[in-house]
Amino acid sequence: MRKKSYETESTKTESMKILPREEKPIKIMSLKIKPKKKRSFILLNIIIISLFASIALYPVLLVFTNSFMTSYEIIHNYLITQEFRASDINLYQAFVKLELIPNKVTIRQYSGLLIDTPIYLKLFWNSVKLTLPVTVGQVVVSSLAAFSFVRSKWRFKEFLFAIYIIIMLMPQQVTLVPNFITARMLHIEKSYLAIILPGIFSPFGVFILRQFMKTIPSSYFEAAEIDGANNWDLYAWIVLPMVKPALMSLSILIFIEYWNVVDQAIIFINEAFRQPLSVFLADMPGSNAGFIFAASAFYMLFPLLVYMNGFDYLAQGIQNSGLKE
Repeated sequence: MRKKSYETESTKTESMKILPREEKPIKIMSLKIKPKKKRSFILLNIIIISLFASIALYPVLLVFTNSFMTSYEIIHNYLITQEFRASDINLYQAFVKLELIPNKVTIRQYSGLLIDTPIYLKLFWNSVKLTLPVTVGQVVVSSLAAFSFVRSKWRFKEFLFAIYIIIMLMPQQVTLVPNFITARMLHIEKSYLAIILPGIFSPFGVFILRQFMKTIPSSYFEAAEIDGANNWDLYAWIVLPMVKPALMSLSILIFIEYWNVVDQAIIFINEAFRQPLSVFLADMPGSNAGFIFAASAFYMLFPLLVYMNGFDYLAQGIQNSGLKE
């Protein structure tokens, strides 16, 4: 009886071993079809993304390459020529040649911009003095406010956050008048503080960081509280390291937004030598086209460097935004 039972058990184990071997080819055949569909789908996505990326990057590439052209070549390519038609005196046609590769490479435009035009560097540092305080201040204030919305339990918290969202959805032109009235009451309507203070207390950073902090498991906070950690310890040693990608992403977005500030600068800053570089580029005369291309290329260089250095954090922050406990 022992032999029979042993034989039956051995036959069962052998049959169990044989069955997966017979099913493996079926599973492999089912998997062979899917990679082909995935490859074609991925290839289609790459083509579409490359098309839109080339359309978006073409103006940037055009500005950088044209900044190395001579003034004569730029005038020849971009001078609006008017042709007279005998049939209609008021009918004109304009022709513009978009050339990417310069016939003669020169840095004369940059030397004239950075050496012969000291006002350009002055306005460049005005943009830096406006952008850096807003970026650092909004990251600090938004992280503290978002931590309070996530961890603290107080009345009307969700109602206040709903007001934050409503203010965030308003166009910036709508909030200019209240900001101007507030700045006049504080007697700062003609200083950089009229732009810096509203930027520091913007609700956008609070909304972004709160969404990231909500993904942190509550077990981390409970374990730290058991060890005797207070709210400042939770904020400094748990929250900030875990939301570092979100902080870097927010810093990049704030920097680019206030580097291109125009409306607030025109309203609050009257002196031309105190305005940021973005206003100067908007009001730049079109008499020297080569100077415009060089100024625009140098203006875009700083935000591009910031974006390229923080791209990994930005991508990581976007990926972590979908994590849940």
